[in-house]
Amino acid sequence: MSYNIHCDLCPYFNQLHLEGNIFSTNRNSPPIILENNSSSMLLVFQSPGIKEWEEGIAIFPERKKGGSAGRRIELSWIRKQKQRSEYDIINVVQCFPGRVGIRDNFPSISAICSCKNRLKDVLENSNYVKIIAFGTLAIDVTKSILREINKNVPLVESVHPNGGITNEELDRLW
Repeated sequence: MSYNIHCDLCPYFNQLHLEGNIFSTNRNSPPIILENNSSSMLLVFQSPGIKEWEEGIAIFPERKKGGSAGRRIELSWIRKQKQRSEYDIINVVQCFPGRVGIRDNFPSISAICSCKNRLKDVLENSNYVKIIAFGTLAIDVTKSILREINKNVPLVESVHPNGGITNEELDRLW
């Protein structure tokens, strides 16, 4: 699945918000959709960062000065003898929201509303035994959808991997 019926209502459709911007991608279908590893656990993040957008996958383990959320998670998995393939991974908003200076934009409300339907479809059609949501947006949207579809799945709430969580706290999530 790439673009879907909800995408044309989104301000990020066809990367119009990135037109003429160095951050637009050449991928035929820009949204970074569910990484489906047929797992019983789902990881939910806010939206792709620039490296995820460039690579076309959620939570890319970029090795850079200061680290990245993806790299912190990858190192935690190594410490806990886990692998990426043990988790399904999705963003609440599947397209890169753009950037102001060195910081990624917070996704727009209309993008959140458009994309949440894709996450809702994933949650309705799954049998996850555990969901880990990273950051306030991912937590709030996931909780809201689970209530709406009346699904009782254990939801572990975590701060963003670069938002003040210690390695020990991150390791305990898995």
